[in-house]
Amino acid sequence: MSNDEDAVVEHLAETMWDSRQDHFEVRTPWSEAGGTWQAAFREMAKAAVQALRAANYHA
Repeated sequence: MSNDEDAVVEHLAETMWDSRQDHFEVRTPWSEAGGTWQAAFREMAKAAVQALRAANYHA
């Protein structure tokens, strides 16, 4: 696992984006998602990392 949280967030955001693409007739690669969508998915990824970190502290 990476110690570079920004890289982890970026990877998670892209993975989350890709996981939603099956719902669309035309798949849009992460690199073409646009700034608004990339920012939204990065924020969701940051929230997921924070939630996992918090859950680990309470385990």
